[in-house]
Amino acid sequence: MTAISLRNGLLATFTAQDDPLSTPEARRIDLLIEGSHITAVTDPNTVQPPRDALVIDCTRKWIAPGFIDAHRHAFTSIFPHMEDWMVSEYTAKARFTITGLTTADDIYAAQLAGCLQVLNSGTTTLVDHFFAALSPAHIEKGIQATVESGVRSMFCISRIPVNTNLSPLEFNDPEARNMQMEMLRVLAAKYNGRLCPDGRVTLGFAYDLQGYYGKDEDDEIFSEVRKLGITPITAHYGGGPQGLGPTYKATELSMARGNPVVYEAVRRGVKAGLGTDSAVSSTEMFSAMRVALQWERGRLHESLAAQRKVSAHNDIPAASAFRLATLGGAEASHGCSKLGSLEVGKLGDVVIYDADSVNLAGCSDPFRGIVLHATDADVETVIVNGEIVAKQLQHHKGLLKDRLVDYDLEGRYKTVISVLKVPTV
Repeated sequence: MTAISLRNGLLATFTAQDDPLSTPEARRIDLLIEGSHITAVTDPNTVQPPRDALVIDCTRKWIAPGFIDAHRHAFTSIFPHMEDWMVSEYTAKARFTITGLTTADDIYAAQLAGCLQVLNSGTTTLVDHFFAALSPAHIEKGIQATVESGVRSMFCISRIPVNTNLSPLEFNDPEARNMQMEMLRVLAAKYNGRLCPDGRVTLGFAYDLQGYYGKDEDDEIFSEVRKLGITPITAHYGGGPQGLGPTYKATELSMARGNPVVYEAVRRGVKAGLGTDSAVSSTEMFSAMRVALQWERGRLHESLAAQRKVSAHNDIPAASAFRLATLGGAEASHGCSKLGSLEVGKLGDVVIYDADSVNLAGCSDPFRGIVLHATDADVETVIVNGEIVAKQLQHHKGLLKDRLVDYDLEGRYKTVISVLKVPTV
């Protein structure tokens, strides 16, 4: 693994010492990555890299930590027509119908495309809730595609009932239950939680519908998973007190599931990040940051307008959304000791932006520029674990063409439509 030296770039990063609602000062730096870790962040033009290091001149570029997508279903990348669905349609069509018709080859194609979508827009880490655990082959193909993509992933096998009865919220198929738990045992024992040699992809467990199956079963599953050394992630708790306060994801607005409350969580000291959820909404974190930021600004304005008042100044800086998408996501996923900021000792997950692009040339502040002006077109280089996995997006096209040359997506759509006996899915 070659060392990478980034010279004279404008650094945008939060650290644990920065207030979540502040705007840190961007500064010019040299950054050195040796192996998989950052070994130096110093004044510009002061680092002496190893002789064989790759040196990148970042004089007209911004350097930032990769985004952390704290909740995503990567394999939904090839699901058709999701963008206009409400949550009831998504649940019925995607989770409990189309997913059940996927083959292991479908999952490989979908997972690879979904992971490359992540890298394409500057996201280097995702917490992947994989609810297509229909068979050992499905799980193995999902892991294979994730590893081959180059992304960093917490690959969380999600305990979701497969389509074996008319009530999809019932998990009364002991064979399916036992298969999913046995796969967790096998993977935990075989790889000790590391699903690839360099540790980029790690094993997790997503308990997406906690509360539906009874406390005794929940406790039994959690106890076994923890004994395997796997940290479980819980989401969508269905058995506890309920109210109109779901955590933020862009899909909650698009699918009529409630309003974002992420900034209220930040004010109360909750470790909060952002997630794109699935292909039902935008697949990149730029939109997630903007929706979260502008919703909160609008909410505060609405409360003042009702009192015939206006704000004297803006209390919600753009940089706060940048933090949610980087260090906030690392904190929420228990990875902040290694991820989320560009500091010595942390993993070398870095994104380089073209500050001379049409979108960014007029903005001098990288925090505001990345949150409010940047798109995936401005992402020039993506580094994960000290390796360049994308440069000017060329890697993605070649990998998709090479790995999916024989995969017929349109043919699979036609098959699913014929099985469901509907004109469109």
